[in-house]
Amino acid sequence: MKTREENNQLLLWRSKGAAAEGIPTPDELKKTPGYANFKRLQEGPVAIIECIEEIPCDPCESACPTGAIKIGSSITNLPVLDEDKCTGCGLCISSCPGLAIFVLNLNYTDELALVSFPFEFLPLPKVGEEVSAIDREGRTVCKGKAVKILNKRKQDYTPVVSIFIPKKHASVVRGISVKKNGFSKQNNSPQAENNENKMRILDHPILGTQNPGKMLNITVDGKKIKAREGEMIVAALLNAGIRIN
Repeated sequence: MKTREENNQLLLWRSKGAAAEGIPTPDELKKTPGYANFKRLQEGPVAIIECIEEIPCDPCESACPTGAIKIGSSITNLPVLDEDKCTGCGLCISSCPGLAIFVLNLNYTDELALVSFPFEFLPLPKVGEEVSAIDREGRTVCKGKAVKILNKRKQDYTPVVSIFIPKKHASVVRGISVKKNGFSKQNNSPQAENNENKMRILDHPILGTQNPGKMLNITVDGKKIKAREGEMIVAALLNAGIRIN
C-alpha cells in the first residue's frame, strides 16, 4: 500500500493538474494510486494502472481475482492498486476500456523485462517475432520480441501482447508499432492499400453520448451490432463474432 507521504504526493499531483494536458511523464504516473512502488516492481510481475482521469469506470475492480484493485464508493475514483495482493496475472489488462493497464515483470531475466499490454490493432504479431517497442507518444524506443499473445474469451477479445525488452526501457515502453501490411515485409499492392484503409477505420473508438461503457446500437459495413461507447470498432466486431478479413 502507498505510504502517507506517497498519498500526499498524489494529492499534490492532482492539485497541479498534471493530467489536464499533454502526455503524463513516468514521474507523474508513479505518483498515482495505481502504480506499484519500486520495491514491489523488483519482486516480480505486477499490474501498472496508468489511469489519471476521474471518470465513471470500474471494470478493473471486478476483474481482479485477488481484490488488489479498489475503486471505492464513488465510481469516479481513480483505481488504487494494493501491490501486495497483486500477482501480475494480467486479467485486468483487457478489462480496461481505456487500455490503461499493463503488467510489468522486471525479473524476466537479468537483463530483460517483460511488459504485457492491450493491443487492438491488426495484424497481431507472432510469437518469436521481432517488433518495434514504442512509448506513450508512439515513438520507437527499442527492439523487442513477442513471447505471448492472448486473444480468447477470457480477454473479452481484447488481445494482450507480451514482449521482452531491455530493462532500462521498462518504464517507458507501452506498446508496439504496426508497419504497413504487417511487422516486416511491406506490400504496396492496391489490395494491401485497401486493407490498410480498412484497418485505419476499424482502429477508431466508438463515440456516442459521451458516456464511456454505455451500450449502443451501431452499424458497421452494413452489419448491425451492439457495442460499448469508447470501445474500438475492431474489438466490437470481434465481440459480435464477426470475422475481419
